[in-house]
Amino acid sequence: MRNIRKYNNNIILADDNGQEVVVLGKGIGFQAPQGAEVDMSLVEKVFVPQETAHINRFANILSDLPYEYMLLASKIVDFGKASLQVKLNPSIVVALADHFFVSLEQIINNNAAQSSIESPLQLDVRHIYPSEFKTGIGALEIIRRERNIRLPESEAVSIALHFINAEFESPEMPVTFKIVTITGDVIRIIEQYYDVALDKKTLEFMRFSNHVRNLVMVCLTPPPPAGISG
Repeated sequence: MRNIRKYNNNIILADDNGQEVVVLGKGIGFQAPQGAEVDMSLVEKVFVPQETAHINRFANILSDLPYEYMLLASKIVDFGKASLQVKLNPSIVVALADHFFVSLEQIINNNAAQSSIESPLQLDVRHIYPSEFKTGIGALEIIRRERNIRLPESEAVSIALHFINAEFESPEMPVTFKIVTITGDVIRIIEQYYDVALDKKTLEFMRFSNHVRNLVMVCLTPPPPAGISG
């Protein structure tokens, strides 16, 4: 494994037998010239980007990210993979680390968990994506153990949205917000029209909400360029 680029003293881009990988390790980038062999004794975490374009896109973020946030995000993504048993876009590690860098630093500086904050998508995520929401709750426990910080439930929603976004294989979080919001709105319209309250803990509701979600995803997916058939 050879060093390609140093993002900071603890995060580098390396070549691992022709595969570009992001490598985390305390001091791994310190006095590590381009092309030099990576000191494997310093390697703590390696993740493989889905595309080189994702690395280029996150280059500035990686340069500014403290190493401990990348390590925390990696642990939570590993937990999420085991919990959800789904394929995730590898860029979720960088996206989550950047999110933690902002949110946790704000909480540390304010010296409070701001438990009264509630996400506008909290109910929709809890009901339409219960597995991802449960993963978000589990992530809060990991953060509590690792950083001794108690975060509000709204933060579990934010973490869940990152996992949902990674499942959609879309790098654009606004698309994920639209899918969750519109799916929740459609379900509420149906409840109002038929004057019913759907039991959101049932398997039938989960199947129904999945159908609605998939329909919304299709509607939000841009058609292929003219002349290109599927």
